[in-house]
Amino acid sequence: MSAPPQKQEQDNDAVSSTPYHSDPVRIQELRRLLLQSLQKSTPCDCILLSGGVDTSILTEAAFAVYNNQQTNNNHNRNLQNPLTGAVTVLCTDQATDEFYATQIAARTGLVQEVVKITLDSVLEELEFCIRTLETFDPMELRNSVVIARGLSIAKSLGYKTVMTGDGADELFAGYSFLHTMSPERLKAYSNRLTKTMRFSGVRLASALGLQLVQPYLDSELIAFSQQCTRDEKINYHDHPKEREWQDRLSGRQLHGKFILREAFENEAFSAWRKKEPIEVGSGTTVLPKLFQESMNPDELKKEQDRILVENGIKIRDAEHLQYFRVFKKVFGDDLSNYPEKLKKDGRDPCPGCGFNLTSPEQTFCVICGQWPARILPPPEEIESSSTASTTT
Repeated sequence: MSAPPQKQEQDNDAVSSTPYHSDPVRIQELRRLLLQSLQKSTPCDCILLSGGVDTSILTEAAFAVYNNQQTNNNHNRNLQNPLTGAVTVLCTDQATDEFYATQIAARTGLVQEVVKITLDSVLEELEFCIRTLETFDPMELRNSVVIARGLSIAKSLGYKTVMTGDGADELFAGYSFLHTMSPERLKAYSNRLTKTMRFSGVRLASALGLQLVQPYLDSELIAFSQQCTRDEKINYHDHPKEREWQDRLSGRQLHGKFILREAFENEAFSAWRKKEPIEVGSGTTVLPKLFQESMNPDELKKEQDRILVENGIKIRDAEHLQYFRVFKKVFGDDLSNYPEKLKKDGRDPCPGCGFNLTSPEQTFCVICGQWPARILPPPEEIESSSTASTTT
């Protein structure tokens, strides 16, 4: 899931000159929980391997689980490698994932399918994504077209079960906008994020007849993340010179998912790789610019005005317009024929499109991408109010 941008807060905590390390007992507990979750998830055919820290850990930890099982059960020849294949989708030469994903696949012996496609061809997935996800939100679709293409390739290769790294950013503060929050605000916001997080891969995989495996969403791992301190989630790491070529970073750097990185830094090739959104890693980050360059500003303004009058929908830019056009092609003009999610009955309308928001806690619209779609009190106030109501 891609989180909406948030207003950053100033963090006045001084940066200590002493490197921070989480409690070894906590690190070992996190390792145990994730390895246990992976064991529950096996056998699994393949992984959508971006090469980021989340999929690096899953791939290389799964490989370690398999090797340990072989060592402890060398008399049992029926053991299955929890992963045998990997699919990596790249859209442009600017995509940053290839180096990491290829290194990880080679280290673990996975049969890797690197899919290099043009942006035009990845947009062929748009209609499928919009129909399945019932959205024309650019952020959602920019990510989802890559996931859809990866899942489609996995299916064409005969895989039945696909693993993803969904949830690590939400549970362990991977998003950069979280990194300046105070401990209290981070805890409240993370708890709310945990309740509202959603992942397009679930519905896309189901529509393709595939089973999706999401090891980070194990209930015990979620509970562990909710007990983590801010320091365990967000902290500074000193990148040693010998790892600079691998990390593509040097010196002291701020990282989210800190304790998760610590727990698998000896196995995961990308343990200290800089967090990059899926659209950066795959290369779809150039889509907004391409759409903007393809449309005359006067034509865009004319279309924005027309759609606002005829449909009551605020189109923000050329990319948004392209996705809305496909949305209308898929669902038509007759609102009475729209799926239940796409009803305009005025119960809880988004100010950007008029479709109902999905929950009282939702601050961005999952249909058009409007943010903010609702003004709520700060999350720590919601959290304290909720706690008070359950104790009185």
